[in-house]
Amino acid sequence: MKTLELEPLTKSGFEPFGEVIETEESDFFFINSESGQRFHGLGEVSVEDDTNPLISIVRAKGVSSSIKIDLLEKHPIGSQAFFPLNGERFIVVVAEGGDEIDESTIKAFVSNGKQGVNYRQNAWHYLLFAWNKDTDFLTVDRAGEDNCIVRHLSEEFIIQL
Repeated sequence: MKTLELEPLTKSGFEPFGEVIETEESDFFFINSESGQRFHGLGEVSVEDDTNPLISIVRAKGVSSSIKIDLLEKHPIGSQAFFPLNGERFIVVVAEGGDEIDESTIKAFVSNGKQGVNYRQNAWHYLLFAWNKDTDFLTVDRAGEDNCIVRHLSEEFIIQL
């Protein structure tokens, strides 16, 4: 069993897997007679077929002890975005790879509670879970089925919380 060290979630560190959704250090323009700031284009929604992207809310269970990572999944037909609505930090586990996972590239990032992620199509990642307490996530992804490939890892990885 290998231990994964948590890294802060940053735009540059997460870039191979998708986009970090955050307002910090992001460009904006004013809208509605300057009563609002629009942080435009923080992530790109991708859908490869005739289905539509959907906006949903996912309630993820909180985890407060160690977590064992034994599989990753990817979505070949569309991107998938998650943004915590309660300001809670969450952990993102990702890896590089094509048809198979490159286990030597597995990384674990922790958000600051004001960040979300947008996984690119085909980005290997672990299941959504929250840190400490159940958390609602605004979710943008492809409608429909047949967009999830799951692969088990050759060994377990662990994150000590």
